[in-house]
Amino acid sequence: MKKNVSIGLLGLGVVGSGVIKLIENNQEDLVHKLGCHIDVKGVLVRNLDKARQVDVDKEILTTDPNDILKNPEIDVIIEVMGGVVQAREYLLEAFSSKKHVVTANKDLIALYGPELQEAARQNGCD
Repeated sequence: MKKNVSIGLLGLGVVGSGVIKLIENNQEDLVHKLGCHIDVKGVLVRNLDKARQVDVDKEILTTDPNDILKNPEIDVIIEVMGGVVQAREYLLEAFSSKKHVVTANKDLIALYGPELQEAARQNGCD
C-alpha cells in the first residue's frame, strides 16, 4: 500500500482553507480509514503574498497551474477555485496528466459533467 496520497489544491479561499484544515485536523482518522497519509504538495493561488485564513507553508504556494497539474508527485487534484471556464481547462489538463480529481463545482458539472467524465475514463482516472 502507498505510504501517502499527494494532493494538489486549486484555490485557497474559504473552501480551500477548509480543505487544508480538514486534512490537518483529521490526519489520524484519514490514515486509519485510507491506510495512508494525505500530503498537500501544492496549492494554486492568485496572489502569493495575500493573508490566508489558514497557515500554509509558502513553499507549496504557486501562481503557475502547471506546478500543480504537471507535478508527477501529485496524485489527486482538488478543485475549489470556482468558476467554469478555467476550472474546466485545468481539470481536463489534470486528467491528461493522469491525475484523479475532486470537485464540488456544481456549475462546472452541470455544464461539462459528461465531457469531464469521459476525459477521466479515457485517462484511467476518477
